[in-house]
Formats: sequence, C-alpha cells, structure tokens
Amino acid sequence: MVDALATALIVGVLVLAGLSLVLTALNRRVGRTLLAAAAVGEAGLLVQVVWAIVRLAGGARPAGGMVIFIGYLAGSLLILPVAAAWGLAERTRWGPAVVAAGFLVTAVLIVRMQQVWNG
Repeated sequence: MVDALATALIVGVLVLAGLSLVLTALNRRVGRTLLAAAAVGEAGLLVQVVWAIVRLAGGARPAGGMVIFIGYLAGSLLILPVAAAWGLAERTRWGPAVVAAGFLVTAVLIVRMQQVWNG
C-alpha cells in the first residue's frame, strides 16, 4: 500500500460522501455529477488495486494476512459501482444517500487495507 495514495483516496471519498449528503438534503436525484464522482473514486481505487498487484507480484506481503487483504481489495472495487447503480435506481431523494453510504464504506475499506498491510 502507498500511504499517500490511500490518504488521497480516503479524503476524496469522504469529500464525495459529503457532496452526496448535500444532494440528499437538497432533495436531488442521482445525476451525472454524482455518477462522475463515483467513476473518479472507482478510478482511484483501480490505481490502488494495480499498485497492490504489482507489489504482491514483486514479493511484498501484507502483514495481516493475504486472504483478508485480497478480500478488502476486491470489496473496495465492488462497493462504488453497486452503490451508484442502487442510487440511480432509487428515484427519490434517498438515492444520493445510498451513494454516500458507498463512499463511506469505501473509506473504511481503505483504512482496513492499510491496517492489514502494515500489520
């Protein structure tokens, strides 16, 4: 794990969670802006996954266990697309709240990946 990348991702998804909650408070539906924000978050996660695969292929190993780390890594890639699709399907004000929950879960997964990697 690269701490600077993980920190940037955590801050980014927390800011995007805040944006989602503002849209919820304004009674807005999930739109292009929020979907684009989720896509940017997913792109950052893809960079992290590629970096982790390169590190693992180079012989580095997570101190807290390989299976747990791979589970968090795979889970982090699934959360945002599922939350975005669910939020888009929810045609009420709660759609952005679902996306906000996805961003918050993603932040927690990144923190857990850091903890597992560093032991």
